[in-house]
Amino acid sequence: MLGPLLASEVTPTYLFYRIDINPIVPVVEEKTWNLTVKGLVDNPLTITYDEIKAMPSVKQYSTLECVSNKIGGDLISTALWKGIKIKDLLDRAKVKPGAKYIAFRCSDGYDVGIPLEKGLMDGTILAYDMNLAPLTAKHGFPVRAIVPGLYGMMNPKWITEIELVDTVYEGYWQRNGWSNNADVHTTSTIVIPGEAELGHRFRKLDEMPSVIPGQRAPIAGIAFGGDRGISKVEVSIDGGATWKSAIVKDPLSQYTWVLWTAGFTQTGKENYTIIVRATDKTGQVQTSEFNQPFPDGASGYQNVSVP
Repeated sequence: MLGPLLASEVTPTYLFYRIDINPIVPVVEEKTWNLTVKGLVDNPLTITYDEIKAMPSVKQYSTLECVSNKIGGDLISTALWKGIKIKDLLDRAKVKPGAKYIAFRCSDGYDVGIPLEKGLMDGTILAYDMNLAPLTAKHGFPVRAIVPGLYGMMNPKWITEIELVDTVYEGYWQRNGWSNNADVHTTSTIVIPGEAELGHRFRKLDEMPSVIPGQRAPIAGIAFGGDRGISKVEVSIDGGATWKSAIVKDPLSQYTWVLWTAGFTQTGKENYTIIVRATDKTGQVQTSEFNQPFPDGASGYQNVSVP
């Protein structure tokens, strides 16, 4: 039942969501671009694209989700990224005691800061490849940050400058009221059946059969808990009165969404209300309390009515 979802478990680059602050995508020239590392460091750096690519690299699957994604929304995608650990770059720069935040500045005028400890995680990288090809202009060429566990606004594109600072740094969206505590909320989405917006990120959903009374029909979707992972997904077909554990596919990495599947047999009842909830690997069940995305991400259960 996971076949149509498996086909896009890694989101094709052309389907990967985008949110930018300007309508025009920056065009950065590889030969003239460089990255400056400055601020509270003993060894300020200016490094070229070729020099970054010559450093020891890592590959990792990571899911990005926009803080403005609504429940069941499509502002979430997964890719295979290749780049260097930001930790390795900061080791070269020799961060001074007292540094608290890493401030990123970008070619499009965007800026954002992340706590230093987030930047020093093994999974936090400066990516230059996406899905086995160089980053496209739309997705941040020549380099972008991938910071597991934090909403997409903390994963800047077209980076030109990294500054180590001794205070909490509030970036573009934070100055516009969005939270600077951008930990991803645990969420789950029903992609099949129904017409969830998230279906736009999957290529083969039209291959799914229609729901036929008396026959077993699939329920499937994704769940995401940032860098905490997902331990369990449960589905209800009676509006939340009872819950059944779904089958959860192993994630591509500790930083990605998981695919899950369950099923039900329509017995002629007029309609069913299907609800999903996920539990992360810390044991925390996603909250049923509904909140809009502003200012720190949406929460609540998604439900789908099946006639």
